[in-house]
Amino acid sequence: MTQTRPHEPEDDMPFAELDARARADAALRRIRDGSDPAREAFDLANTMNDEAVGRLRATLRRWFRR
Repeated sequence: MTQTRPHEPEDDMPFAELDARARADAALRRIRDGSDPAREAFDLANTMNDEAVGRLRATLRRWFRR
């Protein structure tokens, strides 16, 4: 018997709108529900990498403006 899980609103939101913990939880739920683990990991890593680069770029811009 398969048990259906309630629909989580985070599953429909773009990754950029969720914090890191919520993104990881949503990816794990999708993997448990049959999504491709490699694709979920790839998307999660890319999003987190983009955020880190954005924070670094903002810090460098502030630093060089001084």
